[in-house]
Amino acid sequence: MPAPRFSVLTPVYNPPVEAFEACAASVFAQTATNWEWVLVDDRSTDPAIGLLLDELAADERVRVIRRTENGGIVAATNDALHAAAGEFVAFLDHDDELTPDALAAVDEVLTADDTVDYVYSDEEKIDLGGTLCDRFRKPAWSPERLRAQNYCCHLSVMRRSLVLEVGGLRDGFDGAQDWDLTFRITEAARSIAHIPHVLYHWRMVVGSVAADIDYKPYALEAGRRAVAAHLERVGIAASVEITEFNFMAVRRRLTTRPRVSIIIPTNGTRRRVWGQDVALVEQCVASIAQRSTWDHYEIVIVHDMIDEQILERLHRHAPGRVVAVPYDRPFNFSAKVNLGALRSTGDRLVLLNDDTFIDSPDWIEVLAAHLEELDVGMVGPRLLLADGRIQSAGHYNRFGPHHVAAGFSTEEIGPYGCLTFPGERTGLTMACVMMPRRLFEEAGGLDTKLPGAFNDVDFGNKLRHLRYRLIWTPHASVYHFESLSRDPSVPDSDFVHLYQRWGDELDAPDRYLPWFAYQAAGLAHVRDEELFATIVDSKIHERIPGLGEITVDMLPKV
Repeated sequence: MPAPRFSVLTPVYNPPVEAFEACAASVFAQTATNWEWVLVDDRSTDPAIGLLLDELAADERVRVIRRTENGGIVAATNDALHAAAGEFVAFLDHDDELTPDALAAVDEVLTADDTVDYVYSDEEKIDLGGTLCDRFRKPAWSPERLRAQNYCCHLSVMRRSLVLEVGGLRDGFDGAQDWDLTFRITEAARSIAHIPHVLYHWRMVVGSVAADIDYKPYALEAGRRAVAAHLERVGIAASVEITEFNFMAVRRRLTTRPRVSIIIPTNGTRRRVWGQDVALVEQCVASIAQRSTWDHYEIVIVHDMIDEQILERLHRHAPGRVVAVPYDRPFNFSAKVNLGALRSTGDRLVLLNDDTFIDSPDWIEVLAAHLEELDVGMVGPRLLLADGRIQSAGHYNRFGPHHVAAGFSTEEIGPYGCLTFPGERTGLTMACVMMPRRLFEEAGGLDTKLPGAFNDVDFGNKLRHLRYRLIWTPHASVYHFESLSRDPSVPDSDFVHLYQRWGDELDAPDRYLPWFAYQAAGLAHVRDEELFATIVDSKIHERIPGLGEITVDMLPKV
């Protein structure tokens, strides 16, 4: 008999009998047939569990191993791992359930790409009354988010040879043993796949983390140590603390001393901000000079129609740092930025609107520290409105680009805590971003065919297609008095150009924050992605000439 492709691993210790029976039924209901189930009884004391294990062992696809002493979940799972024969191992807790198509769905992904070493899926909980709830629509592979929360969790399927190579589960991480293993697997994996469908039902039973993470405080400390160990292995200098929301706060330390060029396009516009009439660029530059703790920077002012007296005051605000670059062509934000980059000298470029004000003194250090990871292409801070609410926490796609959490209070944590920790984003608002100069040049700078709007959307997509990650962080804040310096209206030509290049991606549910796409469109209740797409197609109602059906605004709620 050939070895099975999948070994489902389940450590068993006194689960509720009905929950264990449901767990077993879910394994036997698999539409795939190329599996075995390895159960390790960690010396359960409930006689009913022993009888159930005897019954299960009668099936030739089931292997039951009985430990002579209770060793805990790590020891029991490692016993199952070493007894397994499958090419891949799937982790199933003794009181949880797989969906009938779980292994078949994973098999399809692995067949399509034989370099995949780790697969994870969306998950859903079963509440104490037996009702499905709290569906977690997970992001695509998001290593920055994984450092804050074990979002991959269930269902996780790993190549068995790689699990053995990295040493299996480790003692000392009880309660976060799966998180620790996920770090070590993903550090070594050739490729990682996310299946955006629920394949796992996580049961909320009394005393489980699914019901209340505070029930096992030791798991949080184990998680903190797992994150810290991962950061040390991959060479990221940082501290790790447990937050009040039970996520991990990774505070990076900048270990290099890059020269930073802050590029600010401006025409010297004056507006009222916080009750005072100010020249926006002057207020911006003064905030940089007065509040920033980083001292190795220059400020490149790309200006047209600017008052000479303002230029003089800029030099006084930041003596020896201001480089004034005249611009004498019709307005084109992208062209101004490109010119500023050409005239700058730093190896880190900050693109900054003139209608901004620095809030966090260490903003440069926070952003630059993320760029020490060579696969990070661009990083942006939390942008705040004048009244302190969030203006943008990055971009997400919902049938077009939108600001994440626009108008939210800074006290809101967002779905699954996503506003409390750094994470990957589909795009970043170019009112304030930092990137390596080499990547700005590699991506060809900003597209001058997008003179006012969407140049940041376009540039972010270019970086992602070059396989760089875009990171948003709440650990630095910048006020953005949105569109005070120019007309906020967007011509149809900008929409046309953007959609001709990126239409398919812009209309798809977002890779990193799919929950926002469903919620904002009034479709959070829809459980099936294909049904979601059908509803969306039927609701698209706005058009741009020559491009057929394109959503350029919020869909009506269904």
